[in-house]
Amino acid sequence: ECRGPLLCRPPEGWQTTYNARTYLQPQLNKAVRYAERATSSLADNNPKDFLLYSEGAFEGAGACARDNTGQGSYVEGTSIPTLTFPSDHCIVSTTLRLR
Repeated sequence: ECRGPLLCRPPEGWQTTYNARTYLQPQLNKAVRYAERATSSLADNNPKDFLLYSEGAFEGAGACARDNTGQGSYVEGTSIPTLTFPSDHCIVSTTLRLR
């Protein structure tokens, strides 16, 4: 949903982070089993990324999109970062039009 001054408020269930600590990383008490990464309270599956803009200068002109591949697409259930997408946050994008 695109509207100002907060643009691209994520729909319910639209996460922009999807990561969890593994047993190979420090702080083993925060490690999450792979099968539990979507449901564990220790995993980070949250809508954390937003696009902000000045309503006086811009208006939303397109749908919001997220990308966890670096190729302009979103693959549901993919933990990030990956070898091909090194960020632990999705790319959030839209089209703005000058007023």
